[in-house]
Amino acid sequence: MENENPNILSLLPEDCTGKILGFTSPVDVCRVSLVSKSLQSAADSNSVWEKFLPCDYQSIISGSVTPIPDFGSKKDLYVYLCHNPILIDAGSKSFSLEKRTGKKCYFLGARDLNIAWADTPRHWRWTSLPESRFPEVVKLRRVWWLEIRGTIRVGVLSPRTSYVAYIVYKLKNDHGFHFRPSEVSVGVCGVELDTQFAFLVPKGRQYHPYKSIYRMSSATEDELEQLDDDNEEAVYIYFPCPYGRGPLLPVRASNLVQSNIRRRQLRDDGWFEIELGEFYTENEDDCIEMSLKEVNDCLSPKDGLIVEGIEIRPRMG
Repeated sequence: MENENPNILSLLPEDCTGKILGFTSPVDVCRVSLVSKSLQSAADSNSVWEKFLPCDYQSIISGSVTPIPDFGSKKDLYVYLCHNPILIDAGSKSFSLEKRTGKKCYFLGARDLNIAWADTPRHWRWTSLPESRFPEVVKLRRVWWLEIRGTIRVGVLSPRTSYVAYIVYKLKNDHGFHFRPSEVSVGVCGVELDTQFAFLVPKGRQYHPYKSIYRMSSATEDELEQLDDDNEEAVYIYFPCPYGRGPLLPVRASNLVQSNIRRRQLRDDGWFEIELGEFYTENEDDCIEMSLKEVNDCLSPKDGLIVEGIEIRPRMG
């Protein structure tokens, strides 16, 4: 549409114009509506905006926990779903649209996730927060083994779309989270996942990957620097653990010191998010698994994490 003269469209019958606009995008249609009143009528028509809504939007909004306003136009409904995520599945998920494309966005609340020991009160506590869209979030009280997993079926998402999954959280404190990065991954269920690393704590608060090593061993700072320079050695560390004494898995320097470690970002709603990974919706029968875990580190108990959920939204740009 950017290379076309929108005024040409005004020479066509309105229903014909509407059919053409239906093959463009919401952004293009909004631009065309500013050209003239005749084009605005076609651009605002229900027949155009119906094509930008998901084909199953009626069944989705019928499952909303709260009533959806009765809008006079499909455009108004589209705008509402872009700016007002609706709670579905008894409040365990939320649904919205990406405003530039109309692609589906889902947010799996903490109750929809598989969190190790989440129903054990001495490890986790379920509560409500006014700043959360969900009725409940879960607060970490104390664990040594942290594992958070979520799943979603590709068929409920927009087809042929690159999606990114993010864990959304807050930290009341960073006790136990600054020693080493968490492992994050996204992939098809049943297929070996490509694990990446992410720090939940602010940049500058995490320890150097080997600072805790030389503090608890005979290694000197010169030896530590040499380890970074070699960038190939695998380090095995033994720490006391409440479940017995055992080794951490080997962690290579190259996995931890490079700049590709994922960092947290502050969201507009006041929560933090970290990217877990990306996937493409090609086979609608696939089930996608998303995870964040720290299961190899008995260095310190962890607490203070508040989990709101995992958000899945289209990759932009």
